[in-house]
Amino acid sequence: MKKIILSTFFTLGAIALSNAQQLKIVNYNNNIVEYGNIEKGSEGKRIIKIENTGDKPLIISNIKTSCGCTVPSWTTTPIAPGKKGEIVVTYNTSIVGNFNKTMVISSNDVENPVLNVTVQGKVN
Repeated sequence: MKKIILSTFFTLGAIALSNAQQLKIVNYNNNIVEYGNIEKGSEGKRIIKIENTGDKPLIISNIKTSCGCTVPSWTTTPIAPGKKGEIVVTYNTSIVGNFNKTMVISSNDVENPVLNVTVQGKVN
């Protein structure tokens, strides 16, 4: 009897998790925002399209960056299932040289509540 109850509990738990909200980055591969080679003083803004691939509202609670030279802003309202939002990241292009920064996105995604995104390129 205990085995049946435990089996039912784990099955219901797996179903609940499979139907939860999920954060997916749509327009960048491997969670890397690639700036490439950009000119000093040029536009440092990139838009990261995100999608909620689950069936419950997705909420991005915070985004931290590894450096003050990378500034994010994001959709603060819940993203409905199947809908999209965006993260706008701005890199300070007055700093010449290669850059490789990290953004840590915190959300209510049950499977991946913390998602690391790399922002990289070179300012000439």
